Amino acid sequence: MITIHGSSVSPFVRKTLVCLKEKGISYELNGISPFPPPAAHLAISPLGKIPAMTDGDLSIPDSAAICGYLEKRFPAQPLYPSDDGEYGRALWYHIWADNELPKATAALFFNRVAVKMMKREPDQAVIDKIIAKVQPPIFDYLEAEIGDKTYLAGDAFSIADIAITCQFVQMLYAGETLPAASHPNIARYITNHMQRASFKTLINSDPFIKVP
Repeated sequence: MITIHGSSVSPFVRKTLVCLKEKGISYELNGISPFPPPAAHLAISPLGKIPAMTDGDLSIPDSAAICGYLEKRFPAQPLYPSDDGEYGRALWYHIWADNELPKATAALFFNRVAVKMMKREPDQAVIDKIIAKVQPPIFDYLEAEIGDKTYLAGDAFSIADIAITCQFVQMLYAGETLPAASHPNIARYITNHMQRASFKTLINSDPFIKVP
């Protein structure tokens, strides 16, 4: 049995769970917090981050590595494009969604919600800067990349769409709304993917928002 170690509230944990659900793979979730991670978690995640995965005697840390493993082991219901160029584009969007996009999305959750879990108060100046300064160029780039597309890489739902949608879900968990007025392509794209059963089930199991 595959076990994902981490909190369902994490966008990176959510990414692995969406992949598992899309592929129809049974799994267990071992709920742990990284604030701080328990000592046992460091044995399978040396950086102390979530998620990590165990599959029998195999352990793999990092959501990107886990998703790649799942694709290789369970090739049915592929989540990576078969075309070489689109595969490369999907990897790029995945990397960008994990490293750049969170500065504009998940950072709001961290600075509004996660800090309270760490016994700290939110810093409104930091939150205001994210919204006013950090979001616009990041959202502008993604708005142009999406255009009128349904999927970012190839002609099917892929890891690119999963990684990006997970980060915007995190922003919604922080109490923000999708930028329909300023970035309508993003709002349409994220709303569409949040309606997938894999996303909807996970989101509606968390205590923050509900997808009708």
